[in-house]
Amino acid sequence: MKINSPGLVYGAGSGQRYQGCPEGLDDCKCIGIYNFSCFLARKEFRRRLYRHKDFTRQTRNFLWKSMHDAHRIGRFWSHIPEFGDREICQFCGEMEDLEHIVLRCRRPGQQQVWELAKNLWLKKHGVWPELSLGAILGSGLASITDEKGRNLPGASRLYRILISESFFAIWKIRNDCVIGNGGVPLPASEIQNNWLFAVNQRLDLDRVMTNRKKYGAVSIQPLLVLQTWANTLKNETELPQNWLIGPRVLVGIEPNQPSATPPRRQGRNR
Repeated sequence: MKINSPGLVYGAGSGQRYQGCPEGLDDCKCIGIYNFSCFLARKEFRRRLYRHKDFTRQTRNFLWKSMHDAHRIGRFWSHIPEFGDREICQFCGEMEDLEHIVLRCRRPGQQQVWELAKNLWLKKHGVWPELSLGAILGSGLASITDEKGRNLPGASRLYRILISESFFAIWKIRNDCVIGNGGVPLPASEIQNNWLFAVNQRLDLDRVMTNRKKYGAVSIQPLLVLQTWANTLKNETELPQNWLIGPRVLVGIEPNQPSATPPRRQGRNR
């Protein structure tokens, strides 16, 4: 199995252009594409980058803001009197840009979330990619192929879901800590349950969206959903062959602690 994930050159305003870069992307943080066999026209490129149908509406909005530096983090605060200290991560003492938050921050959250995503992915496949901010933002362009180069639609879809949902979960966990919890990190159990809640919500949504009679053209093919979540479910050997109809199905990672209520949600983008 091979993960074909685009390596995106990340740097707004550099003015650089690379071979194969679609025209008209100067207003976007994505300057070039590597390891992608077919270079796309701007409209199609943009649609697949952060408007992919495998992303939820909230995730699409978050990806758009991430690509266009629309988050109030890092250097956003450097020119605002009395708020310059918000430019720096209070936990690490480094510039709190998006890459720091989702990949390097030592605050409990990002490392645990990526480890959870990795563990779930390894239930299905044996290779977990080396993550970078470009690979995360470009997950809508990623594809998974087998040893013979044949596309694996279920695996590709699970990869996009795990990367995008984990990315957004890290952002919400960071906000809960910095804004909602006075800088005090969330306990590991709450972090794990937040991530599980998000992934299980996607699983529930997939099951619902297979109803073609109700959702028509925007419905999802049942076979694609079965392929997406195969080998990742709790007690999967005991489930019927078509588990789309019937009692609720959960992914095969247990909550850190019993919790009958969904994770808390506070404020915008949480």
